[in-house]
Amino acid sequence: MDTTADACTDFYQYVCGGWMKNNPIPADQARWSVYGKVYDENQQFLRGLLETASRPSPARTAAEAKIGDFYGACMDTATIDRAGSTVIQPELEEIRNLGSRKDLAAYLGGARLAIAGGGLVFGFGANQDFGDSTKVIAFATASGLSLPDRDYYTKTDAKSVELRQKFAAHVQRMLELLGTPPEKAAKDAADVLDLETSLAKPALTRVEKRDPYKLYHLMTRAEVKAAVPSLDWDTYLQTLGVGTVTSVNVTEPAFFKELDRLIREESLDKWKTYLRFHVARARAPYLSQVFVDEDFNFN
Repeated sequence: MDTTADACTDFYQYVCGGWMKNNPIPADQARWSVYGKVYDENQQFLRGLLETASRPSPARTAAEAKIGDFYGACMDTATIDRAGSTVIQPELEEIRNLGSRKDLAAYLGGARLAIAGGGLVFGFGANQDFGDSTKVIAFATASGLSLPDRDYYTKTDAKSVELRQKFAAHVQRMLELLGTPPEKAAKDAADVLDLETSLAKPALTRVEKRDPYKLYHLMTRAEVKAAVPSLDWDTYLQTLGVGTVTSVNVTEPAFFKELDRLIREESLDKWKTYLRFHVARARAPYLSQVFVDEDFNFN
């Protein structure tokens, strides 16, 4: 407390003044409080536990060794920098080995759990049935975009146009970091932007998504297969581990109609480029410093 303050004139200063004087806002914080101080001290304590566990010792338990080794590997930035993109080569190789559009179903079903975010190309998960809240059902949702929502791809104002140009440059740099020659990377970046723009246009706006009736289109498995025949849904669901699903809420049918067209009409190479970029994008924060910097600087 600050007992020099007049409680009747400035009660806040009277009650909190002493604490504020002794606890100035740290330079890396926008605000500060007792709760922030406790949280920060707790984080430091937990970090100490991890650093202790990361030091090899016969006294470590199996759990401490597992956690400590994991933490130590994550903090070993010298080794991470030397590895570059080699750690994601198995994922990239899987994409290179796609022989036809038919192979997309198995790849997407197997890869989506390994990719951060709301799904690769489209989202698939479980949620409460909008029509019967006692049930949890499968949902197929619009996804597959790098930018926050469809408006970033469709607005024509100068700032939006500039942002898309910067996004294309970012995609090019990411592909170059994967080893793609600059000239080809520039063309591939344009393909990624084109594909994502096509996925964005039929998606609902943020305002439209506030209407639950526009997000509820319950379909049988047969109806889903008929709506998007270019994707082998049986293989996709089986690979995903939900082969017994019989009905799906397809939240945005127009999106999936366009997805069907894109799978049929766009080249396999274009899809491979898109997938390669999204693997790199999802992994970038955990790769070498050049990936971390490129990801951070754009986002």
